[in-house]
Amino acid sequence: MIKLVALDLDGTFYAGRTLGIPASAWAAIERGRASGLKFAVCTGRPQGGHGLQYAQGLQPDGPHVFNDGASICDAWGRSLHAEPVPRLQEIVAIARKNGLPFDLMGADNGRYYESELMPPELLTHIEMTGVVARSAAFENIRETLVRLWFVVPDLSLWETVKPDLEALPEIDLAEYLSPREVITGVIKKGISKSSGLSWLAGHYGVSLEEIAMIGDSHNDLEAIRDAGLGIAMGNAVDEILAVADHITGHVRENGFAQAIEHVLALNRRG
Repeated sequence: MIKLVALDLDGTFYAGRTLGIPASAWAAIERGRASGLKFAVCTGRPQGGHGLQYAQGLQPDGPHVFNDGASICDAWGRSLHAEPVPRLQEIVAIARKNGLPFDLMGADNGRYYESELMPPELLTHIEMTGVVARSAAFENIRETLVRLWFVVPDLSLWETVKPDLEALPEIDLAEYLSPREVITGVIKKGISKSSGLSWLAGHYGVSLEEIAMIGDSHNDLEAIRDAGLGIAMGNAVDEILAVADHITGHVRENGFAQAIEHVLALNRRG
């Protein structure tokens, strides 16, 4: 019996700027809640902004996972659990030395950048999530910092600097490459959406077997594998499709609603 549905946002619940959240997805949430299901955002997005608005619509009285498990908050952004980035002073020093643009995510909805390292690529990355960012030197930030993002248009520069970061054993690097830039998230080693699911399980007093995870991208892999029911969107990457218990339709073709219907059908069968 599935009691909690955790869901990725981009490519899973959110179908892009044109479609946004399909009406069928919200209708499926209502049917799920009417049947007793709880819902939780489980996203790589920073805490706050559009992601927090979706959390309020999904489960206004429950916790939600942001920053790939590094921050957990209620639907109104109040921090419930945070995993600070270790060795952050050293990471920032490496970035400054090499002119790598970066922004920092806080556990209390803060987002920060250093204005002298603020190319258009980083501004676009910040604006996409709707989290308001402000310029601040790392040394002046008092909020607990749970994630750092690099947005680097110079791929050769990134390949030169990456070994210095990989030499820090306490962190994980999540790389996303495009023809224009490399986007890399830095997080505490061992923290993931799967660790976020474990926290949610403890909060609700359920087992991982009673949690369904719906996702589409590489950062969903562990959570989909470890949840009692792992559901891949039809647009998911091959690695997700390979480990999922069920594959639903494309996010742009009512795939999320189909995933919820699958959960409800399984519960009805007992």
